Amino acid sequence: MSTTELTARQTVKKLSRAGLACVLTAFLLAGFFAVRNISSWRTRITYPGEESYEGCALAEIARLGQGVPIYAPPSDEGFAGATYGPLYYLIGSSLIHPERPSYTPLRLLSALAILGCAAGCGLLAFWITRSWLAALLGPLFFLSYGVVTFHGVSALSDSVSLLLFFAGFLVAYRFRNSRAILLAAPLMCLGFYYKPQYIAGPLAVMVFLFLEKSYARLAQFLGALALFGFGLLGFFQWIAFPGQQFWRHFFLYQATLFSWYQFKIGLLVFVLMFGVAILLAFEYLRTHPDRMLLCYLCCAVALGIATIGKQTAFIQYFFESILMVSVLVPALVIKRVERASYPVDVMLLMAIALFAGQWYTPPAPDSSAVGQCETVQTYFRRNFPPHARAIGLRGGDLIQSGFDTPFSDLLQTELLARRGVVPDGHLLNQIRAGWFSLIVLDFDLRTETDPIWLNYYLTPSAREAIKSSYQVINSLDVPDPEKLWKDDRFYIYVPRFKELKGN
Repeated sequence: MSTTELTARQTVKKLSRAGLACVLTAFLLAGFFAVRNISSWRTRITYPGEESYEGCALAEIARLGQGVPIYAPPSDEGFAGATYGPLYYLIGSSLIHPERPSYTPLRLLSALAILGCAAGCGLLAFWITRSWLAALLGPLFFLSYGVVTFHGVSALSDSVSLLLFFAGFLVAYRFRNSRAILLAAPLMCLGFYYKPQYIAGPLAVMVFLFLEKSYARLAQFLGALALFGFGLLGFFQWIAFPGQQFWRHFFLYQATLFSWYQFKIGLLVFVLMFGVAILLAFEYLRTHPDRMLLCYLCCAVALGIATIGKQTAFIQYFFESILMVSVLVPALVIKRVERASYPVDVMLLMAIALFAGQWYTPPAPDSSAVGQCETVQTYFRRNFPPHARAIGLRGGDLIQSGFDTPFSDLLQTELLARRGVVPDGHLLNQIRAGWFSLIVLDFDLRTETDPIWLNYYLTPSAREAIKSSYQVINSLDVPDPEKLWKDDRFYIYVPRFKELKGN
């Protein structure tokens, strides 16, 4: 009999009736929310419209597939912020048709990555407990979080990047006492160039090696990261995107303005959604010390809190914290049960954590949302010629309607302009010249007075340019998954001039 089988049988024997009831309750709670969330995946993946600000990325990927240099500097011919990782754009452009772009292939890839992360939670839970019960409960706990479904299966870069970073950490954890820990570096570098966000893993490895006083191993790990990191940087700058400003987009355009309001809201969300689960995770590490996991958990929490103040941040910035609690909370439950105790306190707190994890999970798009999306695209196709130049907040709706989007979207361009990183003079000149066949906004500039919405993705100069050169001809219902607020509508602006060159 193998060691694994022996351990599993001993675990079952240790469980009393109360313990079995406790484990069953944990599986039922986590399983209920996980199944509830996963049951919406098919609808979310196949929905033809935009969710969670996917449109800008889809437009940039489609433009790359059409041969447009997305890392080119701003010009009168257009500009793309291209703030996601280059691997995301390259892989995405190989998955979608540039003339008929769809979110579905990218969402399927994200869903597979999320399942990979869930499997990683189960594997790590098994390594630290040697219990198949923890290995099965970990993935359910991870999939029970609403944000894992809402943002995890979106067409964005987060899920794949998270999987690559987490896979690298799993390699590092498995081989933490040998030179094989260096094998984690390539995976982590790939994750960085997919999206440079989830870096708690490499930071945790560095801190762990420093605390262990393995200075030579730390130097080797840093060297491996530098070797692969700079090697990939050279590949993207001079081979994949030659003659473009890749380095500038990737390193300079990544940072967005810090907002104290966003930070306070994000911190409140963190405390309410993840506070209880984080406390349970630290309780496991208090009773079962593991320095490397402690380093990862601390880095994940610190990075999530530090970055949630970015203006474009969202709850998925706490994905790494969710990974850790999905490993450590199930491990705590199983370890408490194995001690022949009935951990009422842990079970109650786990239930609270699972309920809190459902907060801000928008419902899956229904048939009415699909109809609204089709209505918008039908209107655009009937009233404007193919490849007409267009711009708005949601580039996906425009490029799926057959328009050209030389400027990827208003939010990125104007946000970078506010920071003084990228001038918006080229965009403003083209607006004043009536260069765009249509501009799509979420409000009527003639009547809107709320400064929050007026300044959300338009600078005063941009608003004035649109008001002076464009007029509203119609408004449409915004599909429910895309709404910024309850009464949100699309306002269609066209040039005031009767004859427009190049339109």
